[in-house]
Amino acid sequence: MKYYEDGFVAQKVKTIHRELEKIKFPYHIQIEDNEERHILKQQWFEGKSADYKRLEHQQLSLFAFQRLHETNELINWDESGMLSTYRLKEKWTRRFERFVDHEQELKRLLKNSYGVLVKHAFNALNSMTVLPVHSERQTILHGDVVHHNVMLRGNEVKLIDFDLASIGEASDEIVLWLHRVLPNVQYELQQLMKNHRYLQIAQEKLQYLQFPNEILRECLFYLKLSDRQKLACYPFIQSIVYEWLKHKEALDKQIEILQS
Repeated sequence: MKYYEDGFVAQKVKTIHRELEKIKFPYHIQIEDNEERHILKQQWFEGKSADYKRLEHQQLSLFAFQRLHETNELINWDESGMLSTYRLKEKWTRRFERFVDHEQELKRLLKNSYGVLVKHAFNALNSMTVLPVHSERQTILHGDVVHHNVMLRGNEVKLIDFDLASIGEASDEIVLWLHRVLPNVQYELQQLMKNHRYLQIAQEKLQYLQFPNEILRECLFYLKLSDRQKLACYPFIQSIVYEWLKHKEALDKQIEILQS
């Protein structure tokens, strides 16, 4: 059971599940009818979160996301009127602007790495704008591909928490999945692309991986924490920045090879 303060979001999530139930989509957890506008009830699923370090968990999660994207063959998601359009470039531009707006605070956190991150983020956004990519047919996007929204039980996989679901290009969601998974596999992009055929839909957008999205997101989240929480989070921020900068040059080379 989940309570939503925003009744619209609750209704959106219920609508998504009902549409998926109509086509017997097996990779979500069915909801139970209730009259409470703000409450979502679902059947209990005894499983565990995906571990993106493990190949089989990567495969299961991608399989479920691919099947979700393919539901546009059976469901006209535009008709619901409840799903906003996902615009990746605009979202990342706003995130970058917020990052720059908090320069003083973030310089204290990141020191010399702050300027390096700003430079790479700016260049990546510019590259996304300059380099053309083909338009895709719009479909439903889960909206939050973090590992704990993929529940596993043996070879059974369920996607949960459709709160951020939207309509957009499937390749954008795959870019976000890659951002989540790459730190777990030492940024071995070529191996990931070799292991998972579905990742090929993001081939034209691999340069989007040069944007330090996860770092900017975590740093902006850090600013909202209490002083005590910041102390606990500080080592994590330092580690993800260090790992990203450590692998940045090798990642760029892999992207160049894959797109040549």
